[in-house]
Amino acid sequence: MEGFFFNKSILMFNKETIFMFFPIIGAICGAMLWLKYFIKIDVLERERLIDIIFALVIGFLTPNLALWAYKLHASYAWDFNGYFLTDLWYAIAGIGFTEEISKLFGVLLVFLVIRKRLNEPIDYLIFGGIVALGFSVKENFIYYHNYGSEIITGRTLISTLTHIINTSICVYGIFRFKIFNKGNVILNSISGISIAIISHGLFDFFLTQEFIGNLTPFLASIVYLIGINFWIQMINNCINFSPFFNYEKLISTSKLYFTILGWYIGLLLIEFFYVWYHKKLDIAILDLFKNIFKEGILLIIVALRVSRLKISKRKYFIIKPQFPIYYTKNNDEDINLFGVLPLKVRGENEKEFRLFKYMGKDLVFVPVNPNKSSIQNKRKGRLLKKYFLKNDVVSYLIEFYEDDTHPKEVFILKPKTRGTTLFQGEFPIVTIAKYNLTSLVANYNLPSYKDFNFIENVYIKTV
Repeated sequence: MEGFFFNKSILMFNKETIFMFFPIIGAICGAMLWLKYFIKIDVLERERLIDIIFALVIGFLTPNLALWAYKLHASYAWDFNGYFLTDLWYAIAGIGFTEEISKLFGVLLVFLVIRKRLNEPIDYLIFGGIVALGFSVKENFIYYHNYGSEIITGRTLISTLTHIINTSICVYGIFRFKIFNKGNVILNSISGISIAIISHGLFDFFLTQEFIGNLTPFLASIVYLIGINFWIQMINNCINFSPFFNYEKLISTSKLYFTILGWYIGLLLIEFFYVWYHKKLDIAILDLFKNIFKEGILLIIVALRVSRLKISKRKYFIIKPQFPIYYTKNNDEDINLFGVLPLKVRGENEKEFRLFKYMGKDLVFVPVNPNKSSIQNKRKGRLLKKYFLKNDVVSYLIEFYEDDTHPKEVFILKPKTRGTTLFQGEFPIVTIAKYNLTSLVANYNLPSYKDFNFIENVYIKTV
């Protein structure tokens, strides 16, 4: 079997050629995963392909600046030396500063060239992320060539995304005042660049040092996961403030999620065939299962978090250091560990997301159980406003009306996320509830979902 698939005379490649082929294809496919993600979220006003390619090329060249700086470090014998404080300092000031500033030069050059086409907030993060992606492509190729392509999936999922996150933090800080009119230009810029450099340095330090043994990579994972949540919060704000904002154009959570999973599976296969070719089939199979076991849970969390946004027009969320997954008691969990630990990945899941298409439309709310209904019959209504309550619970302010001669009634609506969530497999089921709406409408002291007075479940249809 091996001879059939990897017969060198058939492939007309020698071993050295194949050895070079896998790093190239691995680096390119790893980049395509995140490039495809950027294209998927950029649905409100698409960017020109030529601009995307330009940013990617500039990013690919930026490691040359970092390599020049590292040669300068070496000339002064500045490197890791085994001492905790000096190694920590080098990780931040040597590695973090060098690589983030190198990427930032590329970002600012791209922005200078395409400045007239930076016409919505998300453009800054997308092109900044693409420059970082170009940087990572070259870095990954070097790593794969030096250490083998057994590290394709890990570097794509972790290292590449870390580069994108840190560059995005720089860009967000520099342009936060311009985009959102918040803070101070100088302070925002210093904060963004500093956070990115420190985050990068800490990640590399924890990843390479073993001062607390095997627990050190765990600390790197904490930096990584908090960074992911940082990044998505920034993307979220940028989309919410787009001048082209349109609920109907936004891509669903599940499509983003499966895009990431699909490309990751492709990377798994590339790594599998590389190991098979250079070693043995049994080793390749073992490596495949090792990757699935080591990265599987992390992949699911990352794929879910980066696919889930909190969409609400002109809504600005304060950027907070949070983990992507949290404990919840609001009947909206993604998983319930051991039946006692309900956990949810932040952002809107697919069941919460699908109400987007009903914004601004005349609707009919129909009782799921007419015989035990308080509203007794179907009611006409509309979604007025969206809220994110405590613990990110998605809810809507809804208005029931019959005609101009009848008084209108206002309720709170929460998408049903557990059990049966679609009536007849088509119409979303929601929970309606009563609450003291005065403070809610004014956005004061957003309540917990548990403070609502539950009424009943209804399903939604368009008129």
